Amino acid sequence: MPFFHILMEGKMKEQIIKLLNTPKHQLLKADEIYKELGLTTEEEYDILGNALEELENEFIITHNKQNAFALLPYFQMLKGVINIKEGGYGFVDGDDFSVHVEEGKTGTAISGDTVIVKFAKLKKASYEGEVTRIVKRCTETIVGPLIKRKGRYFVKATINKNTIWCVIRDHKNAKTHNVVKVKITKYYAFNQVEGNVIEVYGDESEVGMDITMQVLASGIKYQFDKETCDEAASLPQVVDLTKYKKRKNLSDELIITIDGDDAKDFDDGVNVKKLKNGNYLLTVCIADVSEYVKENSYLDLEAYTRGTSVYLPDRVIPMLPFELSNGICSLNEGEYRLVMVAEMEFDHLGNLVNSDHYEGIIKSAHRMTYQNVNKILEEKDKKLISQYQDIYEMLIDMQDLAKILYDKRIKRGSFDFETSEAKLNLNPDGTVKSIELRERRTAEKLIEEFMLVANESVAEKMSWLDVPFLYRVHDEPDEARLNLFMNRLKTLKQEFSYKNKTALPKALQQFLLDTNAEENTLEKTTKSVISNTLLRTMAKAKYQEINIGHYGLASKCYTHFTSPIRRYPDLLVHRLMKQFLFNHQETTEIDPLGYFTIKVHETGLSSSASEKTAENLERSTVDMKKCEYMEKYIGNVFTGMVSSVVNWGLYVTLDNTVEGLVRFDDLPHDYYEIDETAGIIYGSNKSHIFKLGDIVRVKLIDVNSSKKQITFRMMRKLENE
Repeated sequence: MPFFHILMEGKMKEQIIKLLNTPKHQLLKADEIYKELGLTTEEEYDILGNALEELENEFIITHNKQNAFALLPYFQMLKGVINIKEGGYGFVDGDDFSVHVEEGKTGTAISGDTVIVKFAKLKKASYEGEVTRIVKRCTETIVGPLIKRKGRYFVKATINKNTIWCVIRDHKNAKTHNVVKVKITKYYAFNQVEGNVIEVYGDESEVGMDITMQVLASGIKYQFDKETCDEAASLPQVVDLTKYKKRKNLSDELIITIDGDDAKDFDDGVNVKKLKNGNYLLTVCIADVSEYVKENSYLDLEAYTRGTSVYLPDRVIPMLPFELSNGICSLNEGEYRLVMVAEMEFDHLGNLVNSDHYEGIIKSAHRMTYQNVNKILEEKDKKLISQYQDIYEMLIDMQDLAKILYDKRIKRGSFDFETSEAKLNLNPDGTVKSIELRERRTAEKLIEEFMLVANESVAEKMSWLDVPFLYRVHDEPDEARLNLFMNRLKTLKQEFSYKNKTALPKALQQFLLDTNAEENTLEKTTKSVISNTLLRTMAKAKYQEINIGHYGLASKCYTHFTSPIRRYPDLLVHRLMKQFLFNHQETTEIDPLGYFTIKVHETGLSSSASEKTAENLERSTVDMKKCEYMEKYIGNVFTGMVSSVVNWGLYVTLDNTVEGLVRFDDLPHDYYEIDETAGIIYGSNKSHIFKLGDIVRVKLIDVNSSKKQITFRMMRKLENE
């Protein structure tokens, strides 16, 4: 299909949905839609037919016996994801609905499946329904240890915190306790399936196998294809300078990398100069991955499929093979490397005075760590200052510039969330030695500010060209979620107001600043609740070709340019810069404009999905390891904070970020009512009241590592302690 037709079809789908969403046009035949959209040609009619067919295949619309089309809700049908509870009943959830499905009416769906539910509205504004169709299975394979009982083989797996039992028909000579991958061949009711073993891995007792099982279950590839490995092995590991004489050579500049102690892939280098006019010249150098990963090569296709590197407690699953990520693309100290450069001049107020973007060559002067830079800038460590005397003044200038950029960003309404992130320290056997809070200090914030302005400068430059481009966008918060946030603040006894929607970002940011101020008397834990509550209010950032700005950063134009080793969108952005800014030929397609238009659209969808999958796996493995760590503390009493109130109880978060559930049965004996909007649970006689931000004492009573669940019993609420 021509690129033009693909674009037209995409726009027409949007128009159809918008039309059918209006009260007067909820049910229309194809000819009527054709007329209402103002279409006039036979070509447009064909495109309309394709658009209607696609919308039906995506289960967004359907038609009746008279071939009239409508959105699913018109026919009392909804598409959502089902979650089946232990009692056999379940809920089908969408963005703005939840339909209860009785036991026996879930069909062969298992938890996590996307389904069509036929619903009816009850008197109490609740919905009851029945699953009529499986749209998409959440999985066609499961991973787990092989179990033998009474001569039969089983695999037990946990999907979306629900236990799935699979009867094994062909175990492929696997032994009990072997971790196996099973292809599901048949689905039954109540989370029961059957299938055949298709792959056999190591024993479940092997170090790291617990995380490997989760990786395999997620569908994320943890090994590269042979063709990809062969292609990576064929790449040079040194830069031949004679081939790149047209590039600007920055190898004599004091360009440094600043990363974590355990980092092995370095994709950004920085340099700051104080100019005679008082301005700052910031040079951000990013690994030129696109020089080695060519369009539609094996390396490119696999990177596209992976979308992102995945960071787990005991390993990193890279987007690119180590020959690139740790080798020729990594800005290793003392080695020539090819880079994409964003050069930016800022005045003393942080205003961008001038910018330039080009292809360059660098040789990193130092591989710096966050720890050492923090010791130099915060602690004035004399030994380190002496060791890095050649860059000491530059580090001071970097600190000053980062502060200027931060102040400007905050002033325009960008958010700076103070959330607690766990760092797991593991023993050699894979068990958790300790849980620490990940610090975000001067060096970390410095690099963060430099990467933000580099991403902005590229996005702004490319937006002026009016060519296909991939933006990182963040929509404004939903009004209902914002109202929920306001109600939660009242519960936390916090005052917040804003004049209008335009003034909201700055008002929210000022509120966060006031909350996080050192002189503020709020409990540290309460600050964390406020930040997390606001985060849940926000929309999810994503990649797309249409620029709507980035609400959280208060940026009109933003992209991802600075991490092409670990994110595919950044790699594509580099190609787009080369194609349309530097006038290279990055594709062999006859119509580069049309080709990249489609490529940008597809990458936006694919990379947003890959990012979500990676985040879920990262969160899941961390939660599992936290559970393993807490098992030895069953019976112990802890101090924590009520961080969330739900209709099945409340969650308490400890200082080490471990979160556990207190069910209603594990609260002091009483009959409780819940105000989920305000985040408060009331006892019948008002003697027992628990709300967001309460500091409480809880007893650890149960840990379920497979379901990533920790259960507390409420001991008492601490008053003014």
